Amino acid sequence: MTTKSYTRRDFGKLGLATAVGLAAPFVLTRRAFARDAKLVFWLQPNFNQAADDLLIAQTLEYAKAQGLSESDVQIEKIPGGEIAKRMAAALEIGAPPDVTRVNDADLTSWGSGGHLLDVTSIVDEMKTQKGGINENVLPQTVFDGATRAVPMGISPAAAHVRLDKFREAGYDALPDTWEGFIEAARKISQPPFYAYGMALGLTPSDSLGDVMSVVAAYGGSLVDAQNRPSIQSDATIAAFTLINQMYNEFSIIPKGTVSWDNSGNNKAFMSGQVAYALNETSIYSSMIVDKNEFLDATTLELPPGGPAGRHITAYTNYYGVFKAAPNPELAMGLVRHFMQPDNYSKFVVGAGGRYLPIYPAQLEDPFWGEHPAYNGLRKAVTEGRSIVFPGRPSPALSEIVNRSLIVEAVQGMLVKGIEPARAAENAQNAMLEVFQRHGEAA
Repeated sequence: MTTKSYTRRDFGKLGLATAVGLAAPFVLTRRAFARDAKLVFWLQPNFNQAADDLLIAQTLEYAKAQGLSESDVQIEKIPGGEIAKRMAAALEIGAPPDVTRVNDADLTSWGSGGHLLDVTSIVDEMKTQKGGINENVLPQTVFDGATRAVPMGISPAAAHVRLDKFREAGYDALPDTWEGFIEAARKISQPPFYAYGMALGLTPSDSLGDVMSVVAAYGGSLVDAQNRPSIQSDATIAAFTLINQMYNEFSIIPKGTVSWDNSGNNKAFMSGQVAYALNETSIYSSMIVDKNEFLDATTLELPPGGPAGRHITAYTNYYGVFKAAPNPELAMGLVRHFMQPDNYSKFVVGAGGRYLPIYPAQLEDPFWGEHPAYNGLRKAVTEGRSIVFPGRPSPALSEIVNRSLIVEAVQGMLVKGIEPARAAENAQNAMLEVFQRHGEAA
């Protein structure tokens, strides 16, 4: 599915049309590259319906305040796994959206490509709010001396744990090493219930996060501190061997995970099919909003560790405004509207904590105290590591992430029987080809 069209009936269900006084035609999602509208927002699903609904409502609220007509605004809902391909086509013909959410990999591609407007003024305004913002995420937004993206939320890759299942197996908490996890998982798995809902499909980029959580625990990384490909290492081979054992030997991972998209692990965990899933907090926040039956049995923890320690990956999401926007001030105004502290608080809290707030002072909201499962993730705001640690994002890495090249090598091991060492070599060679083509040091 590439689009979601909203009908008047849908808006009635959401209560959005009534709330902002606009009719359903404000959302026109079938005309992908139309430029009839004065404001085009590509909404990438947050895997949390409340978050999506709030963004739609705030967009329409802003449109009404600006005096826009029904034909002036277009919202297109595009799955995150399709965004890079769709955007490449849109940029090719000079018709990108005005505004969309941007992840780390796409920010590098679109920012270095010169496609994003200078939004320094918006970020400077945010810095003046109570408590300021988390400025640790700002350096990678700078291209050609200007800030090209507005940070909108921090999303740690949290271990979602069915603590009740681990307790039934004799464990008070998630084991702190992968070896301990496997020991527990073999007791927990009773197909069709499995211990580990490991994303292993080729849709970017949940699967890479799952793979790298094991690789990092053993000391491996995508690139080294000089940003050179380093996936071929003894650490990676050890991690790949462990993944292969979990999937093929111990059968604690469902075989169908190799065909999952980014919603696969969400659905498996929330429907009670697995006891562990590594994911941004969209799973837990959706469980809060939906009053999921497994909410009280679920906790959030750091992923298991290994010889190199126990780490958490934290992703930053941004809003980008494209230079091709015919009404740049109107587009930048939408981002200002989203990030106005009262609106932003409504979004973060109303979405059940889908993101940790970019405004640290908003962690004082009673919501966070009412959901202590988030306590262990607060340090991700300052201590979370990028998936490319110890390196930095680059156009080559952006392509590697969006083409799922590392996961493709892992699938060769899991499905075709390629040895872990050869799988690591294949991943390294794939990275080297991309780095050399981009002219980046390899």
